[in-house]
Amino acid sequence: MEKILIEFVNTLDSSFKKRLAETGSFSGVSQLTIAQFQYIDAIHDLKAPNVTEIANKLNLAKASVSTGINKLIAQGYVTKTQSDLDKRVFYLGLTKIGRRTIDARNQTLKEYSDFIDAALSKDEAEQFETILIKLVDLFGQR
Repeated sequence: MEKILIEFVNTLDSSFKKRLAETGSFSGVSQLTIAQFQYIDAIHDLKAPNVTEIANKLNLAKASVSTGINKLIAQGYVTKTQSDLDKRVFYLGLTKIGRRTIDARNQTLKEYSDFIDAALSKDEAEQFETILIKLVDLFGQR
């Protein structure tokens, strides 16, 4: 089971890296941690959040998120803009490379999903989705 799971994840990873290379966004992405991808995702989803909003969404300590965000700023994935109304507040956004990274990931997942749908029968696809939902739910309870 472990071997095939690794192969499955590696095929998705290879597809993502290929998509990044095609968009010219591969440089530095391979060094991003899973947490940094989560921060980029949260910034994309929340539309100009502050560090507290990201920490709340991901259920993480604000200090940890702040450290990770600062690294993403230094790497050129994230921007930080001071609020005009409250100078203590900073809003986060994605740079061009940050947006390209999200777009490449989303496109890869769409293509991968389409590939799985085409490779499996309708019943198999439904079973596969049910199994994935179950595993994600159980993992979230850990």
